[in-house]
Amino acid sequence: MSKNTVLVTSAIYTNYGIYKRIEQTLATVLSAKKYIPNSTVILIDNSKEDIQQDTSAELEALIDAVDYYIDNSSDVDIKHFHANVTNYDIGKNAMECLGMFKALNYIVTDQDIMNDITASNRIFKLSGRYQVTDKFDVTKFDNEETKNKYVFKKRQASWIKPEWTGVNSLLQTRLWSFPPTQLMNTVELFKVIIDNMFNTFNQGRYIDVEHSMAKFLPPEQLVEIDTVGLQGNIAPNGMMVID
Repeated sequence: MSKNTVLVTSAIYTNYGIYKRIEQTLATVLSAKKYIPNSTVILIDNSKEDIQQDTSAELEALIDAVDYYIDNSSDVDIKHFHANVTNYDIGKNAMECLGMFKALNYIVTDQDIMNDITASNRIFKLSGRYQVTDKFDVTKFDNEETKNKYVFKKRQASWIKPEWTGVNSLLQTRLWSFPPTQLMNTVELFKVIIDNMFNTFNQGRYIDVEHSMAKFLPPEQLVEIDTVGLQGNIAPNGMMVID
C-alpha cells in the first residue's frame, strides 16, 4: 500500500475567524486517517501562546491522534501577528504562509519525520477546519501524470485586482499535494510567497496565499483536477464549502 504524509495546518487559539478549533481539527485529522491511505499526520499549529496553558482532555486527544505536533505558538513572528495584526485577511494569510515555511524548515532537520516523508508517495497539505470526504480519490493525486508535480483543485477566477497580484486566477489551498522530491522547492516557494506578500502589503495592496500559488507555481509543475474530496466551513462566516 502506498504511504502518504498529511500536513494539517491550524490555529487552534486565534483572533481570526469564529471558531475555537480543537474539535474541528480533530475531525480533520480523523478524516485524513480514514480517507488518505496509510497516512502519517503532522499537525502544524499557529496558535496564540494560550495553547500552552490548555490541559484539556480535548486538546490531549487531538495531540494523541496525530503522529507529530509542531507547535509554532512561541515563534516570534506568529506571536507578533496574534498581538498586533487585527486585519483578518492579512493576519490569516501571513500566518499560514509563515507557519508552513517555519514548519517545513523544521521538518527537513528532523530525521524521524524525514524518514516518513521519504517513504511517502505524496505529501498533502490539509487545512484544519475541513474534512476529507469519500469523494477523495488518491489516484487523482498520485499517478504517472502527477509524478514530480503539484496537484491542486482546478483554478478559479480572481477576486482581487490583477494589478495588485499580477494574476487573474487563484488556486484553492484547502487540500493540495506534492511529492517528496519537491520538498525543498516547496520550502523555497513559501519563502518567495512570503517576501512578495509582505512587499504587497507594504504597498497598501493585498494578495492571499491562493493568488500567490497561482502566481508562483510553474505551470509545467502543476496538475489541476476537478474534485479534491473536501468539505468544511469557512472561518470568517461559517459558510459550508464542498470541493
